[in-house]
Amino acid sequence: MTLKLKKLSSIALAMLLSLGILSGCASKEGDKSAVKDSIVYGISTSPSGVFNPLLTDSVYDDAVCKMVYASLLKLDDKQEVQPYLAEKYEVSSDQKTITFTIKKDVKWSDGKPLTAKDVVFTFTTLANKNYDGEYSDFVTNIVGVDEYKEGKENKVKGIEAVDDVTVKISYSKPYGPALAKLGTMGIIPEHIWSSVDLSKWKESKDLMAKPVGSGPYKLSSFTEGQDAKFEKNDAFFGGDVKTSKIVLKVVSEDTVAADLKNGDVDIADITNLKKADIDALEKEGTKIYRHQNNLFQYMGMNYRNEIFKDIKVRQAIVTAIDRKSMVDKLIEGNGEVKDAPMLSSSWAYPSDAKFNKYDYSVENAKKLLNEAGYTLKGDVMVNSSGKKLEFKLDVPTGNSVREQAAQVIQENLSMVGIKVELNKMEFPALMEKVVANHEFDMYMMGNNLAIDPDMTPYWSASAVSNEKGKMGWNIVGFTTPELEAILEEGTSTTDMEKRKVSYKKFAEYMNEQVPWAYLFEQEIVIGTTPKLEGFNPSVFRDFDDAQNWVVAQ
Repeated sequence: MTLKLKKLSSIALAMLLSLGILSGCASKEGDKSAVKDSIVYGISTSPSGVFNPLLTDSVYDDAVCKMVYASLLKLDDKQEVQPYLAEKYEVSSDQKTITFTIKKDVKWSDGKPLTAKDVVFTFTTLANKNYDGEYSDFVTNIVGVDEYKEGKENKVKGIEAVDDVTVKISYSKPYGPALAKLGTMGIIPEHIWSSVDLSKWKESKDLMAKPVGSGPYKLSSFTEGQDAKFEKNDAFFGGDVKTSKIVLKVVSEDTVAADLKNGDVDIADITNLKKADIDALEKEGTKIYRHQNNLFQYMGMNYRNEIFKDIKVRQAIVTAIDRKSMVDKLIEGNGEVKDAPMLSSSWAYPSDAKFNKYDYSVENAKKLLNEAGYTLKGDVMVNSSGKKLEFKLDVPTGNSVREQAAQVIQENLSMVGIKVELNKMEFPALMEKVVANHEFDMYMMGNNLAIDPDMTPYWSASAVSNEKGKMGWNIVGFTTPELEAILEEGTSTTDMEKRKVSYKKFAEYMNEQVPWAYLFEQEIVIGTTPKLEGFNPSVFRDFDDAQNWVVAQ
């Protein structure tokens, strides 16, 4: 999310290609009575209510934040950067300083002015030692961050409000993902959040329920498990908001096709519908949009468990899972098997990487387990101490394809002597058990990634938490010196070609180590009423152009 100046410096070009977000077609002005005053977007999973962009940790919480809060920069549908809150940015010749100029007279939805101090407050929060969200790496290499975290300074020297509309960010060395990360972070109001101790932010349900932002919409109500309702923000700086109200409504995958046909929803994610059902909807007039995904499905294995520290056990588990069958049958070919934890849409994805494909083979999986010291006794693999390979697999409900994939895994692993008990639970409960408390053997989840290929937030040693109640986004706890070196190499330059080399190393290393069982990446399919205008979804930006959506009566 960045804009065009006369000519972009190399850092700008590198970062320009390391993002992905929006552009919207303006609907015709015309008679206001000719358009609906409300648009209903059907979603399969409820937001959890974490409506602060610094704390959000799920797709639909993030969707709410995208509509309520604005960032300095954002991407269009070509994954090219465009101005948003920032009118422009400039990068110094040594590539260590970025200066953002904010648009004048921007207001928060409560009428208070938005200034550079709000931006400084937002970014400084990410550097606070008490911040426990997933975005602390966004301020990597900014001058003074370490001193601030250690309590030696009361502010971050490299995050400076020059005047009311100018923010200067100074780095100790060039940092490739800088614009992709800070530029796209939703800005929060200092006058609201500074009144609450940072350690209490996640408990501030009242502030979350009525968030003050500068985006196109205001949240009018939220009922977990049911819906999130929005009304347009009359103070929005970005021009006319085309539709007065938007509702994110939780709908069942079993009824979503009927909901679209009956007009109960105007837009819906229908990715998990059968191909025949999607074809039938299209034939009956539903407009179909397709684009690459910003997540892939995987199964994590807890590296804190000594059993999973054996690479042969991990490789055996992946070999025992018929992932191609999942793609062919569960998603009817609408996707691909994953070989590494990177998005195929990423500019850094190494199409020429040398991957072990871990083709499905009961025989090879058993051989790997034998090499790891396990033998089959009855129908279960045991080691020399009599320890059985028996695990619980935690599975979030709400995504039918993922739930079916878990059943396939259970059946596949039983064929090689690994017993798996499925433990289905609501997504918030799984987040608490797995991500916060680290109490799991294996779990199913979708890994959401940003357009920048930096994997530090998910795989660095600093992203591991072993403290109960404290979330760590290196959920499985896998870390090695080799991996740390690769991650550092990938962010320490703004040269895209050099970064590509680093992420090829990353992909090949993670393919070999398999701390996750990478399953599949599924193409997104969205169905809408044919009367919808201004909707232009693409990877990373399904909700980013909401101000342009309009449905004719």
